[in-house]
Amino acid sequence: MPTSSENDQALPLGTRLGDYRLDAIIGHGGFGITYRAFDTQLAKFVAIKEYFPVEFAVRRPDGEVGARGTRFTDDFVWGRERFLDEARALARFRHVHIVPVLRYFEANGTAYTVMEFEDGRSVAQLLRAPNRRLQPDEVRRLAEGLLSGLRAVHAQGFLHRDIKPSNIIVRHDGVPILIDFGAARQAMGGRTRTLTSILTPQYAPIEQYALDGKQGPWTDIYSAAAVLHHAVAGSPPPEAVSRVGVDPYRPLSVTQADRFDQTLLAAIDSGLAFAPEQRPQTVADWSAQFGAALPQVDDALTQRLPGASTAPRLSGVSREHLEPVSTASPPERPRSKAGVWMVVVLIAAAAVALWRYQPEIRGLLAGTAPSSSTVATPTVAETPSPPAETQPPAAVPAAPATSPPAVPDQSARKTLIDQAQRAATEARALLDRADEASKAARAMAGEARIVAARAARPDLENAERLSYDGGASYVGQAAAGKRQGLGVAELANGERQAGDWDADRLNGLGIVRLGDDSRYAGQWNDGQSTGLGVREKPDVERTEGNFVAGRLEGLGVRRTLTEPNVVQSGEFHADMLEGPGVEVIGTRERYEGGFRASRRQGYGQVTGADGKMRSGLWEDGKLVDSTP
Repeated sequence: MPTSSENDQALPLGTRLGDYRLDAIIGHGGFGITYRAFDTQLAKFVAIKEYFPVEFAVRRPDGEVGARGTRFTDDFVWGRERFLDEARALARFRHVHIVPVLRYFEANGTAYTVMEFEDGRSVAQLLRAPNRRLQPDEVRRLAEGLLSGLRAVHAQGFLHRDIKPSNIIVRHDGVPILIDFGAARQAMGGRTRTLTSILTPQYAPIEQYALDGKQGPWTDIYSAAAVLHHAVAGSPPPEAVSRVGVDPYRPLSVTQADRFDQTLLAAIDSGLAFAPEQRPQTVADWSAQFGAALPQVDDALTQRLPGASTAPRLSGVSREHLEPVSTASPPERPRSKAGVWMVVVLIAAAAVALWRYQPEIRGLLAGTAPSSSTVATPTVAETPSPPAETQPPAAVPAAPATSPPAVPDQSARKTLIDQAQRAATEARALLDRADEASKAARAMAGEARIVAARAARPDLENAERLSYDGGASYVGQAAAGKRQGLGVAELANGERQAGDWDADRLNGLGIVRLGDDSRYAGQWNDGQSTGLGVREKPDVERTEGNFVAGRLEGLGVRRTLTEPNVVQSGEFHADMLEGPGVEVIGTRERYEGGFRASRRQGYGQVTGADGKMRSGLWEDGKLVDSTP
């Protein structure tokens, strides 16, 4: 079960929701928490998704969910209704590659969707290892499932809007299943300015970054192609906002020609075309491009339950772009005596099975469930220039001493425990504030991506092209020969700067990406990353919080993305964690206490993977005293 701080707002395991008992947390995102639950009436596992938008919802001690404040009430209620709309719509049809919705209900001030529990692993889990790629047969099966599922979804007038590896479950029998449709995300995108919880940058096409962007089947096709790209190449394609101007995308038909059928690779490349009009416009068009690279896809037309004609639409997709779905029902066959005898035989077999396995069934009904380095933020001078070479040291988890000195007497032991408890309490008090700063920084980075995408649009109004010595260039709005307004700067060393400019420097919101793919997205002041934002070196480290002149200054969170994952939360000065803070090292341990220069310093408490807590004293990251 995940142990990240995002689960702090989840319902306690063991909670009963009607006939369902919550047994585990299996996922969480910007708009909800998904639990594994046991249906005590049917004696089976199900998945339950709870509507919980993290940006403006909070759970009270009694378990009720509500808006964080009166100014968020309308958004919370609006999103809840869209969440229920999605559930009502999906509950009305069945398809082999779409997760079945069993029921939906309201409770605890929020809403819940009950779905089949698809026992398997997500594509994200399958691809989690560095450079992990699927084998050709696995890719073909994944592509077949995506084509079939999406064709059925689009034929009913819906879009998925958030296709990504974590939203595709591969069952143990190898069948891929689409989960987590995006009605609530789309609805909230129309009411709020923050898009970070609505799209996933590596898999979202450019039209999803603009609130007024025209979306259709071609939008889902891009995301599905991005998933297939990750499965083939071991990494997702470049983010759409980075593909404006000089497109860094390298076709799979060139990079993976030695491993896969050229027709399949060319079809994926086609689905990843940057411009929406250059992609296949329907799944039927896209399927034709795969040709003999995939077996003939059996679309298994969606079976709609009675009353489906009144189903609410998840999005305003024009039916003229969608493929028709057959609604003809097969003729009813006359019943024969042989059929009656077959029913009798099946009933008898079921009775024998109930007798044979009655101890196990009684157990189920009784509720017994079966068993790095830190990236220096680029600083943009009057003319684009690479960042300083000095880099802060990475967060280094402390290694406890093999044999900590024994505490000499009970009095000293009590003093150590009291001091450690006090330090841990201060650290926990700061954790919530650091998490809030981290969320605000991610939201601001999302806004910066939107501004950067607009700055890179080929039809940007009043855009000019400026050239500089050394090969640097700028395309965007300008005044008196200086960068002024929206625009994109490209340097000869591969650095790219996009966003809002004033007096020839980035001011406001924007993104800078260095030649080694390090990047910062967020607020800028006079050419320096200052304000809320996110600094990242993909697959190495991500820092979220408030920056001053390119360094983390104030509350924030730093995460290493290599194993073991280390998360430090607290108050930073010049990129270093100072004072009370919290450090989590994978699933091994959690430290709450003092820090200096990002190393454990002073009193604190450590909780191990076994749940046992001990108090200690640290100096320069080393444990020098602890309770026995």
